Amino acid sequence: MNNIEETATKLRRIREIFGYSQEYVAERMGISQPAYWQKENGKRVPSDVRFQQIAELYSLSMEDLKFGELNTVLIKVHEIQIEILKKKMG
Repeated sequence: MNNIEETATKLRRIREIFGYSQEYVAERMGISQPAYWQKENGKRVPSDVRFQQIAELYSLSMEDLKFGELNTVLIKVHEIQIEILKKKMG
């Protein structure tokens, strides 16, 4: 898997873990759903500004999102999800 494919896979997998639609993520970023789809499907690489927006949406660092290995980033995402659930529970 090359870097573009891995980035696209990270974007898709993280979004799915959070249960967000492409439309929701695109709206939060201020772009159209087709524009976000291109990033998630490896047709376009996100700019640093877009990487930062996506990272903030998921409470990740831009460095992790941009350069982290897929499995490492997914573990962090699951840890973030656990923390969110703990806060909701009390």
